[in-house]
Order: sequence, then structure tokens, then C-alpha cells
Amino acid sequence: MNKNKKILIFVLAIFIVGMTLSVAFAEPVNAKKYKNKKYITVKVKDGKKTVKVKCKYKKSYKQYLGSKYKNGKRYDVSVCYEKKNGMQGGKKGWWTSATNGGMSDYAKTGYKHSYRSPVTCLKLRRYDFHPIFSFF
Repeated sequence: MNKNKKILIFVLAIFIVGMTLSVAFAEPVNAKKYKNKKYITVKVKDGKKTVKVKCKYKKSYKQYLGSKYKNGKRYDVSVCYEKKNGMQGGKKGWWTSATNGGMSDYAKTGYKHSYRSPVTCLKLRRYDFHPIFSFF
């Protein structure tokens, strides 16, 4: 085998091992409890309808998670705290996200950020990113 090929394979192997270890030992988003509250209620605005979703603190996920079935849709909300820049959305602070249809194609989603306290009011929007029309 050629010397250049051996060096290339060695460098590639080191890169793969390094990437695997960095993913395996990455820190998850570390959500803390907000003023020791067990629940946070988030108002989700879906068009003209407003749905209140009660989010309970899940110790295993270190996040506030909640869901509610209303108006023929399931509303899922998560509230998490990011300690460091660059983990989820790129900013420290509280992140609140919601959806009205899970991972379906026509689901509306929304997210909001706050530095000091969790966001308790969120508006859902439809983000249509179709690969065929992405070049327009």
C-alpha cells in the first residue's frame, strides 16, 4: 500500500473516532427548574384559537413537557433552559417550542427565546420548506 494512502486512512480513522466520542460525551441541554415550580402553563395561539397547555417538569429529561388534545389537534409544548451558547438554538436562556400536529407535513410550529424567564405565550406558524421550490 502506498505511504500516502496509509496516512490518509490513519487520519480518517482518528477523525471518525474523535467524532464518535464527541457525540457520545456531549452534554444534553441542562434545564433547571424555574423558581422550583413543578408546572408552567403556556398559552399557544393557533390562528384565532388559544389553547392553554400545562407543562410538568420531567426530571429525567430536565425539561418542562406538556401536551393537550383540543380542537381535533394535539398540542405539544416543551420548555428548556440552555446553559451554554451553541447547544440548541445558539443562545443561552429559556427556549419554548410548540407544535399542533407532531411531525406531520402540515403541522404548525413555533419557538421563542427569553434570557430571564420561560416564555408563556407562543404563536404557531406554518413553515413550508418544500425541496422542489427551495431554489426560487
